[in-house]
Amino acid sequence: MQTAKNRIIAASSRDFKVNKLLFVITNLVLFINFIMQMSMRKFITYYSESVTNSYTGYGLAQAGSVAIALCAVFTVFTLFHELYSKPHADLAYSLPASAKERFFSKLLTLLKLHILPVIFWNIIQFIAIFLTTDITLYMVARYSAVLMFTQLSTSLFVILAVLLSMICCGRLAEMIYTAVIIAACEAALPACIYYSTISPFTVQYPYDIENFVTYCPAWSAFPAHLMEFGYSTKVLLLLIGSALFSALLITLLYFLYKKRDGKDTGKPFVFSAYREIILILAVITVTTYVLSDTSNTILLPALLLGYLLVRILSSNRKLTIVRFVKWVGIFAVYMIVIFGVNILAYFCDGFTDKINGSRLSDANRVCVMNSTSDGVTFHYLSDTLSKDEAMQIIYIYNKALDTRKKSFADYIDHFKPHEISPNSVGVAIDVYTSKDDHTNLDFIDVSFEVTNAEVDNVTEKLKSLSFVEPEQTSYAY
Repeated sequence: MQTAKNRIIAASSRDFKVNKLLFVITNLVLFINFIMQMSMRKFITYYSESVTNSYTGYGLAQAGSVAIALCAVFTVFTLFHELYSKPHADLAYSLPASAKERFFSKLLTLLKLHILPVIFWNIIQFIAIFLTTDITLYMVARYSAVLMFTQLSTSLFVILAVLLSMICCGRLAEMIYTAVIIAACEAALPACIYYSTISPFTVQYPYDIENFVTYCPAWSAFPAHLMEFGYSTKVLLLLIGSALFSALLITLLYFLYKKRDGKDTGKPFVFSAYREIILILAVITVTTYVLSDTSNTILLPALLLGYLLVRILSSNRKLTIVRFVKWVGIFAVYMIVIFGVNILAYFCDGFTDKINGSRLSDANRVCVMNSTSDGVTFHYLSDTLSKDEAMQIIYIYNKALDTRKKSFADYIDHFKPHEISPNSVGVAIDVYTSKDDHTNLDFIDVSFEVTNAEVDNVTEKLKSLSFVEPEQTSYAY
């Protein structure tokens, strides 16, 4: 009698033979991508570990990643067709095979049909580039690794999103649009939250958060976006982590898959909690996007309409006025919570707080700029300052921050287009490794509006510092 492992291997071999056409198509796409990449011999010639690590032609590589990911989508839909096709479901669930055998045999087939060809063609490309150019082995290896893991992380995330949607839905329409929602929201949500809840209200430039938003596409359907930043170690590690994380989650989907029954095929949503998660994800993403750019307010009525359509089309019960009002009420609660968090962010300075001296080093270069409505500007650009000297400047600006008065009316006014107040104070600090090594460890940028009198107060306090020389202080224009 065969063991479960042997039955999985045997089932995978049968699925592979049945779906050989997908294998041919995937390899054809990878071959075309290989030819296009090889036609551009300048794509990795610009590289310096300490200065920049970029290459031309990343647009072509992005297009190749999209085409390869689409092959992954069609492969998943073909292998797991019992999740949306009633005839295939009746056949699959009538066979003497456990959920574990069905699921992992299909994953093994997916590995053969898609993942291994991606790895194979990237190895071929690595060898071809190295043999046909005078680029060093180190540069070729770094470039090839980033390209391969960009394609793998794209494919694995797409497989994860599509397979999750297929397991949690029983109808093709829901599988498609929920997978699209997951992919789009996962990529856009971090930036939407940053530009709606943090950036507009913070008094300082949140360097760490901005970096996170920049690199968050590593785990999404769009990691090819990172190719604009070249093939640094940071990008490579992010892509490797993305691929491994997606692969782990794909494997863990087995625990959802085994809860499905053949009778679930044909239902809009197998798990009602999944529908709620999708709706919440879409509502938060669209609403925070609107809050980041209020010229798109028209999207909110469209969001409500889409929300109600999903509710209506996926409901197994008859639509009544009470049920409709309940759905609208739930939507209103979502909006109240989102706007409540946004208002709280306003009163909490975007949750970034005041400048923290722990971010400073023993070598800091400080630039301050205070402007008043009468056209007088105080400017100071320092030489390298010690941590204690920089903290004296920071203390002055933190005290000025305490003088600001906030109100709900000011919060509303924040979204209206208006001229920037000329009464403002600001300080920017480059944090260096040392006085001799100007490698940038951090960047602090604080700027906010205060009264004219407070601008003068800050200016006078800065002038009183022993290390601020008079000739560096003020000028009028």
